[in-house]
Amino acid sequence: MLYSKSLKPDKLVLTADELAFYKKHTGIENEQDMKGHITDVARNALEIYPYPCIRKFGFLRFRITRSPSGYKRLLELGSTRPNALLLDLGCCFGNDVRKAIDDGFPPQNVVASDLRAEYWKFGHDLFKSTPSTFPVIFIPGDVLDPSFISIQAPLQTTSATSIPLQSILQSELGTLKSLDPLRGHLSAIHTSAFFHLFNREEQLLIAKKLASLLSPLPGSIIFGSHLGFSEPHEEVENGTGISLFGHSLESWKKMWEEEVFTNGITIHVDADMPVGETGEIQHTRMINWVVTRL
Repeated sequence: MLYSKSLKPDKLVLTADELAFYKKHTGIENEQDMKGHITDVARNALEIYPYPCIRKFGFLRFRITRSPSGYKRLLELGSTRPNALLLDLGCCFGNDVRKAIDDGFPPQNVVASDLRAEYWKFGHDLFKSTPSTFPVIFIPGDVLDPSFISIQAPLQTTSATSIPLQSILQSELGTLKSLDPLRGHLSAIHTSAFFHLFNREEQLLIAKKLASLLSPLPGSIIFGSHLGFSEPHEEVENGTGISLFGHSLESWKKMWEEEVFTNGITIHVDADMPVGETGEIQHTRMINWVVTRL
Protein backbone atom coordinates (compact mmCIF):
# COMPACT_ATOMS: atom_id res chain seq x y z
CA MET A 1 0.00 0.00 0.00
CA LEU A 2 1.29 3.47 -0.90
CA TYR A 3 0.37 5.78 1.95
CA SER A 4 1.53 9.39 2.16
CA LYS A 5 3.75 10.43 5.07
CA SER A 6 2.38 13.99 5.14
CA LEU A 7 0.41 15.00 8.22
CA LYS A 8 -2.95 16.72 7.79
CA PRO A 9 -2.85 19.48 10.45
CA ASP A 10 -6.39 20.63 9.57
CA LYS A 11 -7.64 17.27 10.87
CA LEU A 12 -6.23 17.86 14.36
CA VAL A 13 -9.52 18.90 15.92
CA LEU A 14 -10.54 17.80 19.41
CA THR A 15 -14.02 17.74 20.88
CA ALA A 16 -14.50 19.10 24.39
CA ASP A 17 -14.54 15.55 25.82
CA GLU A 18 -11.42 14.56 23.90
CA LEU A 19 -9.57 17.70 24.95
CA ALA A 20 -10.44 17.07 28.59
CA PHE A 21 -9.28 13.45 28.26
CA TYR A 22 -5.91 14.36 26.76
CA LYS A 23 -5.36 17.18 29.24
CA LYS A 24 -6.00 14.77 32.09
CA HIS A 25 -3.66 12.10 30.78
CA THR A 26 -0.81 14.30 29.55
CA GLY A 27 -0.87 17.09 32.10
CA ILE A 28 -0.72 19.64 29.27
CA GLU A 29 -3.32 22.34 29.90
CA ASN A 30 -2.63 24.70 26.99
CA GLU A 31 -4.51 23.53 23.88
CA GLN A 32 -1.87 24.71 21.41
CA ASP A 33 0.89 23.06 23.41
CA MET A 34 -1.25 19.92 23.45
CA LYS A 35 -1.62 19.97 19.66
CA GLY A 36 2.11 20.49 19.25
CA HIS A 37 2.80 17.49 21.47
CA ILE A 38 0.30 15.33 19.56
CA THR A 39 1.80 16.42 16.24
CA ASP A 40 5.32 15.50 17.35
CA VAL A 41 4.22 12.00 18.36
CA ALA A 42 2.24 11.49 15.13
CA ARG A 43 5.18 12.64 13.01
CA ASN A 44 7.48 10.12 14.67
CA ALA A 45 4.89 7.35 14.34
CA LEU A 46 4.53 7.97 10.61
CA GLU A 47 8.14 6.93 10.17
CA ILE A 48 7.23 3.44 11.40
CA TYR A 49 4.24 3.06 9.08
CA PRO A 50 2.12 5.89 7.64
CA TYR A 51 -1.41 4.70 8.36
CA PRO A 52 -4.10 7.24 7.31
CA CYS A 53 -5.51 7.21 10.84
CA ILE A 54 -2.20 8.64 12.05
CA ARG A 55 -1.56 11.22 9.35
CA LYS A 56 -5.18 12.42 9.64
CA PHE A 57 -5.19 12.22 13.46
CA GLY A 58 -8.00 9.70 13.47
CA PHE A 59 -6.18 7.89 16.29
CA LEU A 60 -7.36 10.65 18.65
CA ARG A 61 -10.97 9.50 18.44
CA PHE A 62 -12.53 7.10 20.95
CA ARG A 63 -13.25 4.27 18.50
CA ILE A 64 -14.17 1.88 21.29
CA THR A 65 -17.33 3.89 22.05
CA ARG A 66 -18.64 3.90 18.46
CA SER A 67 -20.86 0.91 19.17
CA PRO A 68 -22.80 2.20 22.20
CA SER A 69 -24.30 -1.21 22.96
CA GLY A 70 -20.91 -2.91 22.68
CA TYR A 71 -19.20 -0.38 24.92
CA LYS A 72 -21.98 -0.53 27.49
CA ARG A 73 -21.73 -4.32 27.55
CA LEU A 74 -17.93 -4.11 27.94
CA LEU A 75 -18.25 -1.96 31.05
CA GLU A 76 -20.95 -4.28 32.41
CA LEU A 77 -18.66 -7.26 31.96
CA GLY A 78 -15.86 -5.42 33.73
CA SER A 79 -18.03 -4.72 36.76
CA THR A 80 -20.08 -7.93 36.99
CA ARG A 81 -18.09 -10.88 35.59
CA PRO A 82 -15.20 -12.02 37.81
CA ASN A 83 -11.82 -11.71 36.05
CA ALA A 84 -13.42 -10.54 32.80
CA LEU A 85 -10.55 -10.05 30.34
CA LEU A 86 -10.52 -7.47 27.53
CA LEU A 87 -8.29 -7.80 24.47
CA ASP A 88 -7.77 -4.68 22.35
CA LEU A 89 -6.36 -5.96 19.05
CA GLY A 90 -4.67 -3.43 16.79
CA CYS A 91 -4.41 -1.10 19.78
CA CYS A 92 -1.97 1.38 18.19
CA PHE A 93 -1.20 4.00 20.89
CA GLY A 94 -3.63 2.51 23.40
CA ASN A 95 -6.14 5.36 23.42
CA ASP A 96 -9.12 3.03 23.60
CA VAL A 97 -7.92 0.92 26.51
CA ARG A 98 -7.14 4.10 28.45
CA LYS A 99 -10.69 5.30 27.77
CA ALA A 100 -12.18 1.99 28.96
CA ILE A 101 -10.06 2.06 32.12
CA ASP A 102 -11.10 5.67 32.73
CA ASP A 103 -14.71 4.51 32.57
CA GLY A 104 -14.21 1.71 35.06
CA PHE A 105 -12.83 -1.41 33.34
CA PRO A 106 -10.23 -3.06 35.63
CA PRO A 107 -6.76 -2.19 34.27
CA GLN A 108 -5.25 -5.47 35.49
CA ASN A 109 -7.69 -7.33 33.22
CA VAL A 110 -6.71 -5.54 30.00
CA VAL A 111 -4.46 -6.99 27.29
CA ALA A 112 -3.40 -4.81 24.35
CA SER A 113 -1.82 -6.08 21.15
CA ASP A 114 -0.47 -4.65 17.93
CA LEU A 115 1.81 -5.78 15.12
CA ARG A 116 4.22 -2.92 15.79
CA ALA A 117 5.48 -2.64 19.37
CA GLU A 118 6.79 0.85 18.57
CA TYR A 119 3.23 2.20 18.57
CA TRP A 120 2.70 1.10 22.17
CA LYS A 121 5.89 2.99 23.07
CA PHE A 122 4.59 6.04 21.21
CA GLY A 123 1.45 5.69 23.33
CA HIS A 124 3.58 6.15 26.42
CA ASP A 125 5.13 9.20 24.75
CA LEU A 126 1.70 10.59 23.88
CA PHE A 127 0.28 10.15 27.37
CA LYS A 128 3.55 10.82 29.21
CA SER A 129 3.31 7.46 30.94
CA THR A 130 5.68 4.56 31.52
CA PRO A 131 5.21 0.80 31.85
CA SER A 132 5.31 1.41 35.61
CA THR A 133 2.71 4.18 35.74
CA PHE A 134 0.49 2.46 33.15
CA PRO A 135 1.17 -1.27 33.58
CA VAL A 136 -1.37 -2.63 31.09
CA ILE A 137 -0.12 -5.82 29.45
CA PHE A 138 1.05 -5.41 25.85
CA ILE A 139 1.72 -8.45 23.65
CA PRO A 140 3.08 -7.68 20.16
CA GLY A 141 2.38 -10.06 17.33
CA ASP A 142 1.11 -10.73 13.82
CA VAL A 143 -2.53 -11.81 13.84
CA LEU A 144 -1.95 -13.86 10.67
CA ASP A 145 0.91 -15.82 12.25
CA PRO A 146 -0.43 -19.20 13.44
CA SER A 147 2.11 -19.23 16.27
CA PHE A 148 0.57 -16.01 17.61
CA ILE A 149 -3.07 -17.06 17.21
CA SER A 150 -3.83 -20.52 15.89
CA ILE A 151 -6.95 -21.34 13.92
CA GLN A 152 -9.34 -23.38 16.06
CA ALA A 153 -13.09 -23.79 16.34
CA PRO A 154 -15.01 -21.59 18.80
CA LEU A 155 -15.41 -23.24 22.18
CA GLN A 156 -18.74 -24.85 22.98
CA THR A 157 -18.29 -24.82 26.78
CA THR A 158 -15.95 -23.34 29.37
CA SER A 159 -14.79 -26.82 30.36
CA ALA A 160 -13.00 -27.09 27.00
CA THR A 161 -10.42 -24.40 27.83
CA SER A 162 -6.95 -25.92 27.92
CA ILE A 163 -5.39 -23.59 30.54
CA PRO A 164 -7.31 -22.49 33.66
CA LEU A 165 -7.72 -18.73 33.90
CA GLN A 166 -6.30 -18.62 37.41
CA SER A 167 -3.08 -20.22 36.15
CA ILE A 168 -2.75 -17.53 33.49
CA LEU A 169 -3.36 -14.71 35.95
CA GLN A 170 -0.93 -16.13 38.50
CA SER A 171 1.83 -16.62 35.91
CA GLU A 172 1.57 -12.99 34.78
CA LEU A 173 -0.03 -12.14 31.47
CA GLY A 174 3.02 -10.10 30.52
CA THR A 175 5.11 -13.22 29.96
CA LEU A 176 2.89 -14.43 27.10
CA LYS A 177 4.32 -14.48 23.57
CA SER A 178 1.12 -15.83 22.01
CA LEU A 179 -2.57 -15.14 22.53
CA ASP A 180 -3.47 -18.84 22.38
CA PRO A 181 -3.28 -19.34 26.19
CA LEU A 182 -6.15 -16.83 26.44
CA ARG A 183 -8.41 -19.12 24.41
CA GLY A 184 -11.86 -19.20 25.94
CA HIS A 185 -10.97 -16.65 28.62
CA LEU A 186 -11.61 -13.36 26.81
CA SER A 187 -14.95 -11.85 27.81
CA ALA A 188 -14.54 -9.01 25.31
CA ILE A 189 -12.42 -8.43 22.22
CA HIS A 190 -12.28 -4.97 20.69
CA THR A 191 -10.75 -4.15 17.33
CA SER A 192 -11.26 -0.95 15.35
CA ALA A 193 -9.73 0.46 12.16
CA PHE A 194 -8.32 -3.03 11.72
CA PHE A 195 -10.31 -5.46 9.60
CA HIS A 196 -10.26 -3.21 6.53
CA LEU A 197 -6.45 -3.56 6.37
CA PHE A 198 -6.89 -7.12 5.08
CA ASN A 199 -8.42 -8.86 2.06
CA ARG A 200 -11.61 -10.89 2.34
CA GLU A 201 -9.93 -14.23 2.99
CA GLU A 202 -7.71 -12.73 5.68
CA GLN A 203 -10.67 -11.00 7.32
CA LEU A 204 -12.49 -14.33 7.56
CA LEU A 205 -9.39 -16.01 8.98
CA ILE A 206 -8.97 -13.28 11.61
CA ALA A 207 -12.65 -13.45 12.55
CA LYS A 208 -12.33 -17.21 13.09
CA LYS A 209 -9.24 -16.71 15.24
CA LEU A 210 -10.99 -14.13 17.41
CA ALA A 211 -14.03 -16.39 17.74
CA SER A 212 -11.75 -19.16 19.04
CA LEU A 213 -10.33 -16.84 21.73
CA LEU A 214 -13.71 -15.61 22.95
CA SER A 215 -15.25 -17.00 26.13
CA PRO A 216 -18.24 -19.26 25.40
CA LEU A 217 -20.17 -17.70 28.29
CA PRO A 218 -23.37 -15.96 27.12
CA GLY A 219 -22.87 -12.23 26.78
CA SER A 220 -19.23 -12.40 25.70
CA ILE A 221 -18.58 -9.98 22.84
CA ILE A 222 -16.36 -9.12 19.90
CA PHE A 223 -16.93 -5.53 18.79
CA GLY A 224 -15.43 -2.60 16.93
CA SER A 225 -15.64 -0.43 13.84
CA HIS A 226 -13.95 -0.27 10.45
CA LEU A 227 -14.39 0.94 6.88
CA GLY A 228 -17.16 -0.56 4.79
CA PHE A 229 -19.26 0.06 1.71
CA SER A 230 -22.93 0.00 0.81
CA GLU A 231 -22.11 -3.06 -1.31
CA PRO A 232 -19.15 -5.41 -0.70
CA HIS A 233 -16.14 -4.77 -2.90
CA GLU A 234 -13.49 -7.37 -3.53
CA GLU A 235 -10.89 -4.69 -4.19
CA VAL A 236 -11.09 -0.91 -4.12
CA GLU A 237 -8.37 1.47 -5.23
CA ASN A 238 -8.19 5.24 -5.19
CA GLY A 239 -5.65 7.75 -6.43
CA THR A 240 -3.16 6.91 -3.69
CA GLY A 241 -2.81 3.31 -4.77
CA ILE A 242 -4.52 1.99 -1.64
CA SER A 243 -6.44 -1.25 -2.08
CA LEU A 244 -8.73 -2.89 0.45
CA PHE A 245 -11.70 -5.16 0.81
CA GLY A 246 -14.81 -3.62 2.28
CA HIS A 247 -17.82 -5.50 3.60
CA SER A 248 -21.37 -4.23 3.49
CA LEU A 249 -23.58 -4.53 6.56
CA GLU A 250 -25.22 -7.63 5.12
CA SER A 251 -22.02 -9.41 4.09
CA TRP A 252 -20.38 -8.59 7.44
CA LYS A 253 -23.26 -10.12 9.41
CA LYS A 254 -23.40 -13.12 7.10
CA MET A 255 -19.68 -13.82 7.57
CA TRP A 256 -20.05 -14.10 11.35
CA GLU A 257 -23.32 -16.01 11.30
CA GLU A 258 -22.58 -18.49 8.51
CA GLU A 259 -18.80 -18.81 8.24
CA VAL A 260 -17.35 -18.07 11.69
CA PHE A 261 -19.74 -19.35 14.35
CA THR A 262 -20.99 -22.72 13.11
CA ASN A 263 -21.84 -26.12 14.62
CA GLY A 264 -24.93 -24.85 16.38
CA ILE A 265 -23.29 -21.96 18.25
CA THR A 266 -25.75 -19.08 18.44
CA ILE A 267 -24.78 -15.43 18.25
CA HIS A 268 -26.37 -12.07 17.62
CA VAL A 269 -24.73 -9.58 15.27
CA ASP A 270 -25.68 -5.94 15.67
CA ALA A 271 -24.19 -3.65 13.03
CA ASP A 272 -24.99 -0.24 11.64
CA MET A 273 -23.59 2.25 9.18
CA PRO A 274 -24.57 5.69 10.53
CA VAL A 275 -25.60 8.28 7.97
CA GLY A 276 -22.94 10.94 7.63
CA GLU A 277 -20.23 8.93 9.37
CA THR A 278 -17.77 8.53 6.52
CA GLY A 279 -14.44 6.73 6.60
CA GLU A 280 -10.96 8.13 6.19
CA ILE A 281 -10.70 6.79 2.63
CA GLN A 282 -12.85 8.08 -0.22
CA HIS A 283 -16.29 6.46 -0.74
CA THR A 284 -16.08 4.46 2.49
CA ARG A 285 -18.52 4.42 5.41
CA MET A 286 -18.00 3.35 9.00
CA ILE A 287 -19.45 0.03 10.12
CA ASN A 288 -19.97 -0.12 13.89
CA TRP A 289 -20.68 -3.62 15.13
CA VAL A 290 -20.90 -6.06 18.02
CA VAL A 291 -21.04 -9.86 17.95
CA THR A 292 -22.55 -11.39 21.09
CA ARG A 293 -22.55 -15.04 22.12
CA LEU A 294 -25.97 -16.20 23.26
